[in-house]
Amino acid sequence: MDSKNLLLWPVIISVVGHVALISASGMIDLRDNTQTAEIFTVDIKEQEEPQPPAKQKDSKKTKNINSDGWREETVNLGSNDVKYASYLAKIKRKILQIWEYPQKAYEKNEEGVVVVKISIDAGGRLAAISLITPSGSTYLDEGTLGIVKTAAPYEPLPDGYSLSRLHIVASFRYKLVE
Repeated sequence: MDSKNLLLWPVIISVVGHVALISASGMIDLRDNTQTAEIFTVDIKEQEEPQPPAKQKDSKKTKNINSDGWREETVNLGSNDVKYASYLAKIKRKILQIWEYPQKAYEKNEEGVVVVKISIDAGGRLAAISLITPSGSTYLDEGTLGIVKTAAPYEPLPDGYSLSRLHIVASFRYKLVE
């Protein structure tokens, strides 16, 4: 065999092999299936507020009018109700702008879910905040309550709501990803 044929066969085999791999790559996923790491995340998710069975007609919102004419309504932060979606998005955005993983919880690798009820009066003032479901970590619970307080005051309730107070149930999920 002459030297040209000796060099030509490995090149032909290499080209054919590469063409076969490229055409097979459309059928086989050769990428690494690991997700990119995030240092920490928080998701504010919809969480239903516990209610007695008689009042559970609409799990996304409840409206109360007391004898003094005080009008209140309770919604979940993740509600898709068109009436509240825009206002709830502003609340969520304001909280997320200042949110930080509580330093002591981070140092101790603490994770959990904190569910709170945020009460906003017609003028946008934070009227009350209560812990509905603690995470099991004092640092996460206190950090969540602190962030919601720091984000206040919020925008006034739109006139179309005709409410004295809006209660918002929010779930904060703290997860460390390595």
